[in-house]
Amino acid sequence: MKPLHTVRVYALRCPVRGWVFYAPPEAFPAEDSSPPEGLTQRLVRRAYRLREEAAHLLHTPPNRFWRGIRRIWLWLEQWTHPAEGLLRALAHASTVEIIHDGELDDDTVRAYWMSWLDTRLAVHQRGVWINIALLPLTLLLGLLPGPNIFIAWNAIRLYVHWQARRGGRRARDTAHTTVQRDPRLHLPSQGSPGTCQKRIAELGQQLHLPELSDFYARWPVCSAPSR
Repeated sequence: MKPLHTVRVYALRCPVRGWVFYAPPEAFPAEDSSPPEGLTQRLVRRAYRLREEAAHLLHTPPNRFWRGIRRIWLWLEQWTHPAEGLLRALAHASTVEIIHDGELDDDTVRAYWMSWLDTRLAVHQRGVWINIALLPLTLLLGLLPGPNIFIAWNAIRLYVHWQARRGGRRARDTAHTTVQRDPRLHLPSQGSPGTCQKRIAELGQQLHLPELSDFYARWPVCSAPSR
């Protein structure tokens, strides 16, 4: 089991994407070394092994065929929520530091954070059961010649959903939440998507968060952003 630590989360309020919660990659610990127990957890452990095998081939594809598989895999990943890594990191959080622009009071920011956690927890709870239900089908597809990308993807999604659910529950129910203010996080209340993206890129440079711009671009657009 990895030691508990503080996870710093940047809360951004944008007229295009609503609330965006971002944690830098260094907040994400390595995977747990202790295997889980129980039926569902054994499936998750198997998913973890498949994930490791698939990751090796996808990050260093040995031939043209695997390079094609890698392109398909990256396309599938584009449809996943960008905050999954944050939720997984929260499983090892003793304290969650929410940093916001100071325009709203701390209690309101904390309430938005808890509401977002509840929403994502419901998504990942459904994801766990859906991926478990799909395991028999993906096992049958494994009879087809070639690498079983179907079961690999399904197993990895099961593992991610399980970890994200665990992290979200810890952040909501166990970890201590603190709120801090940083006026540099203030974004203009009006502006085009391009203007917001440019401001996010500038903010990433100021805060030494080079991944922030790409992360923000992947965050789902809200039809009616909360203010």
